[in-house]
Amino acid sequence: MILRRVIDHFRKQEWTAIAIDFLIVVMGVFVGLQVNNWNEAAKERRAETSYLSQLRKDLGLIGVEARAQIGFEQYQARLAGKTFDLIAQDVSPQRVQRINIGLSQLTMRRTLRIESPTFVDLQNSGKIDVVVDDALRTELVSYFFNMRRLEAAIDRNNMYYVDAGYLARILDMGVPSRRWSENLMAMPRAPSVPDETEFFASVYAGPLFKAPSPVLGAPAGSAIWSELDALLSWRAMVAGTNESMAQRILIATAALDAKIANRLEGKSP
Repeated sequence: MILRRVIDHFRKQEWTAIAIDFLIVVMGVFVGLQVNNWNEAAKERRAETSYLSQLRKDLGLIGVEARAQIGFEQYQARLAGKTFDLIAQDVSPQRVQRINIGLSQLTMRRTLRIESPTFVDLQNSGKIDVVVDDALRTELVSYFFNMRRLEAAIDRNNMYYVDAGYLARILDMGVPSRRWSENLMAMPRAPSVPDETEFFASVYAGPLFKAPSPVLGAPAGSAIWSELDALLSWRAMVAGTNESMAQRILIATAALDAKIANRLEGKSP
């Protein structure tokens, strides 16, 4: 239609009409491109909003995991101190039994895992650029890189100091495993430790876990007590170090979550 009109105007040499038609065509193309750009921009904003909202949910779960790690490590550090006090000061008939329980509980450690399926999807699919804000995108990549380093450091501490150090030596010394008792220890069960199943309770009810501990029956002044004191100091140190790293994870997670929230609310520059 527009082409026929232009040809007609050329034949009649109606230059003003030709200019108007040309302007109409240019404006139509321009408006069409703008509408397409607006649609693409709106689609990108929706995609970014969706991914950032999912990332906030992942960060919420990471925060829960970090707080659980902090609670567990603080508990283990306090238990190490309590067990040391029992060795040094307890004169009750339950002394050996209580020390045994403390030493047994301290062989436990907690594995921290920082998972974000949303970030993994963004990386693996090459969609990381869906986060339009350059600074926020850089912050995301840096955050997960640093979280992996802290996670690996906690794993290494647990592997070398708890498993290969504390636990291995406790087993070498012949210290037996003992069931946790809130009454004897005057402390609740460690956080993040599941309740006993009926089967597990029945296992601990057997004679194997009621036999006396000849190792911990050693007289005062025996070298066994000095070695246990040293082991307990290392166990408390590891728990404190792990707790410190979990605190860093929690702080970094809260900071990133706040930046994402600001971006979603349109407050970021």
